[in-house]
Amino acid sequence: MNYFLMLADTSYMGAINSLKGVVIEISKGVGAVLLLYGIIKFALAFQKLDQQGEHQAVFSIVAGAVLIGAGAVLSSLGVTG
Repeated sequence: MNYFLMLADTSYMGAINSLKGVVIEISKGVGAVLLLYGIIKFALAFQKLDQQGEHQAVFSIVAGAVLIGAGAVLSSLGVTG
């Protein structure tokens, strides 16, 4: 019985670890794009002296940094399998 549980555990854990790795890498990629988008958006709003646009751009920059940081922290903790 114990052998069956161990066999069942290893059969699907590889797929779950692969999925975790893919999700973390996608979040890092989306975070990088969002960070770059926020920087460009901030530069354009700064050029137009648009304070509301600058605030929205800062939120985009922070969201991108959080996504990149979360992916990096999870990777350093070994969550990616």
